Amino acid sequence: MKILNFLNLSLIVGILANLLLGLLDDSYFPNALMLTLFIMPLFQLFVGLVWLIGYKENKRIQFYFYAVITYFFVSYSSVLWWDAAEKTNFLKIILGFLFFATPLSLSIYFTVILHLFSKEFSFMKAEWKNLILINYEIDQELLKNYLPKGTEIELYNGKCYVSLVGFMFNNVKILGVKIPFHVNFEEVNLRFYVKRFEDGKWKRGVVFIKEIVPKPALTFVANTVYKEHYQTLPMIHSVTQNDQSINYAYEWKTNGKWNSILIEAEKTAVDIAIDSEAEFITEHYYGYTKITETKTFEYEVKHPRWQQQKVINHKIDVDFKTTYGSEFDFLKNSSPTSIIFAIGSDISVENKREII
Repeated sequence: MKILNFLNLSLIVGILANLLLGLLDDSYFPNALMLTLFIMPLFQLFVGLVWLIGYKENKRIQFYFYAVITYFFVSYSSVLWWDAAEKTNFLKIILGFLFFATPLSLSIYFTVILHLFSKEFSFMKAEWKNLILINYEIDQELLKNYLPKGTEIELYNGKCYVSLVGFMFNNVKILGVKIPFHVNFEEVNLRFYVKRFEDGKWKRGVVFIKEIVPKPALTFVANTVYKEHYQTLPMIHSVTQNDQSINYAYEWKTNGKWNSILIEAEKTAVDIAIDSEAEFITEHYYGYTKITETKTFEYEVKHPRWQQQKVINHKIDVDFKTTYGSEFDFLKNSSPTSIIFAIGSDISVENKREII
């Protein structure tokens, strides 16, 4: 949203500046005309079309998009009348208003939509499915360098956890738009658990040490917009089943070697018990990112309570040192405290905010 705001305001300032300079030197008027007739409308048309595809039912976006289309039709039709305008001062004034005032008015309305849009609509909507959560007890001192300002590590029964999590990202929409070839894909991440006290209550969240995906566009967006720690690597997944159980596996390739996590789970789904370790691991609804030593990003992740399927067997073959760094190498020889398989659900990731 900040980028769109910047581009929009830059176009407005550019047009007004060239108009004012044009009062001193006529050579600036063509610049203003070019920005007004071509650059600004094309920018607005592109953004309006993308938003309209993603949010067909939103009345403000519908009005904005069709207003831009109308402007294109009327203004370019008006060019045909320009010879007549040379002979009629009144018509010349009308055309001047159409050429300059209309795009500027649309830009102001566009600015209002940007402000409302960022508050009303989720940054991303998707499905998180088939989550394998492999949990290790860890010395919390190892996590202090990753701890964002304003948060503290959350313990369960006095234990500090990190979790290796593999799952499917399905039906991904960013600002309502499906990015081609980036709709369904795997993710594996390493995360730990934090909490933040605000407005008289605790917010429970997670901090991602690294998130691995096979799609470069998502890595670019997440690292650029949310300042997360995504990495793009080759990845595959599989699901097989028999009459009694289902097998789920996630694999990713680092330095020419495939890493893998695999579980066999019962087919019956059950609710996650209140106050259980599984609830602690799955029921965190905020993400926190350490930007600097004094600045943190917070974003809300919305989803209903999940169900789980009992894990019968598992196999873990992960080079933690290569994937996550030497400080996590010891996990290769550690036994998990627990392994949870959650079915997952629809989720939404809300727009970030900075906390200091």
